[in-house]
Amino acid sequence: MPTGATHCIVGGGIAGLLLATRLARHHKRVMVLESGGLDFDGEIHDLNGIDDPDGRYGREKTGRYRGLGGSSSRWGGRIIPISPDEHGRRDHVAQEGWPFALETLDRYHHELEDLFQIGHDSFEDIDAAMPGATGLLLADVENFRARWAKCPTFARCNILTALGKEIRDSANLTVVLHATVVGFDLDREQGRLRALTARSLSGASVTVRAEEFTIAAGTIESTRLLLALDAANDGRAFAGTDALGRYFQDHLKAEVAVVNRQRPELTNHMLGFRFIKGTRRDLHLELAHSAQVEDGVSSGFVYVSMDLATSGLSIIRSIAHGLQERRLESGQLRQAIGQVGLLSTAAYWRLRYRQLYVPRDVPFRLMACVEQLPHPENRIRLSTQADRMGMKLAQFDWKPRAADEQTFRSTVRRLASYWKHSGFDNLCPLDWNPSVLDPAGNISDRAEACAHPSGSTRMGTDPASSVVGPNLRCHTIPNLAIASASVFPTAGSANPTFTIMKLAMWLGDSYLGRSTAADALRPGSKKEGSNPFGREPSFSS
Repeated sequence: MPTGATHCIVGGGIAGLLLATRLARHHKRVMVLESGGLDFDGEIHDLNGIDDPDGRYGREKTGRYRGLGGSSSRWGGRIIPISPDEHGRRDHVAQEGWPFALETLDRYHHELEDLFQIGHDSFEDIDAAMPGATGLLLADVENFRARWAKCPTFARCNILTALGKEIRDSANLTVVLHATVVGFDLDREQGRLRALTARSLSGASVTVRAEEFTIAAGTIESTRLLLALDAANDGRAFAGTDALGRYFQDHLKAEVAVVNRQRPELTNHMLGFRFIKGTRRDLHLELAHSAQVEDGVSSGFVYVSMDLATSGLSIIRSIAHGLQERRLESGQLRQAIGQVGLLSTAAYWRLRYRQLYVPRDVPFRLMACVEQLPHPENRIRLSTQADRMGMKLAQFDWKPRAADEQTFRSTVRRLASYWKHSGFDNLCPLDWNPSVLDPAGNISDRAEACAHPSGSTRMGTDPASSVVGPNLRCHTIPNLAIASASVFPTAGSANPTFTIMKLAMWLGDSYLGRSTAADALRPGSKKEGSNPFGREPSFSS
């Protein structure tokens, strides 16, 4: 079934749908190919499997989801920008910085905040006079700075809550569901992609011809598709670079301590989630830039993890996640009625203190999360194994490195100093994890990836050492762009989703002629050269 569009977008997650709607509003004919459907499908989800000989990664199926809306149907919703110190040049860790000046993306902050209804307040400062601001942590410029991520409601986290109606009503936008890309038609002489072929599990297929193509399928799948495109063209599509698949990175996290809750109300005020002007704010205790320079490490942060699964409040979380996944079960409401006393206390705290009430038996675990520096031997290749669509799996060669352990150690040492100098040691001492106390121990050995993968189609101005330019187009295939965290040269310490969304919006504006690659270049940077598929009025599936 051949069809055409001016723009073809692979991936119907947050980035793909933000880009698609932006283009469709300006009368571009857009087709989105989404591997999943409207609901979770275990058979489709299995296509996220990887070949991981060492079994070290472990987040290929828990951090990404196929289906319209992508991972927004599951993610925690933490929205926070990368700090300027973390995307600029960092000589203390031998990182040149992004070629793309991220400050040019600030123009999209308010638009995205409005989309997710999280307000325009600062990420760095919270007005202490506002309800919900009691018990804010003390400033400590030598060790950490407190930043505050914004979290939409669980229902609002799902991008379909905001964009679903527009997608259904748009005359310029077609979404094809159950369409997994399996083939590429590349004009080798012109260096342009002519068409993509997608197929469903049942064998139906579609070939899409377009003027411009964008892969917005998340870091791992976007990288796998480019590797498959290269393999289908005898390794010539990206022959000029050795960067494709390399420099794969993820945030690493490990529990380092548990807060002693001998004063449960005090610790609740200090560390519990707070609601400022109706928006949930989560603590992001970021390693100070001066500390990073002094210790010669990358960025890191500490956050509070609380497991509500063993608490009566778990039913609230279950209902909230049901709304995010666009489903709600009657049994959940019956369970909520059984916890009316606890829920009344939680409602009181929410109204009076603008905070989440956390029962005293729920531990506050302090998680250290570090930026993994890019390393060329942390990489994705194509495996000899294939999935049920006949596509080669992504083969992982990835592990934490010595630099990551140094950042963990710096973060823990600074946390201990911060807790002591602030007086928190007397109020709520920390019970340290044994591996932290053991100088010969290795925190990285038990650290896990945060499901924030990035880096493996990295951005740069030199085609020999990068895959895409600052305009997000592939150096060697200029009508193919990548809109995912795979283009990040470095990750910083922030959740990547906010930056991914801004990049997708900037890419849309560049297609529309409202922004250019020159807008994004840092001063001094050089410009680079050269029923499956059955149609319905709203979605194809």
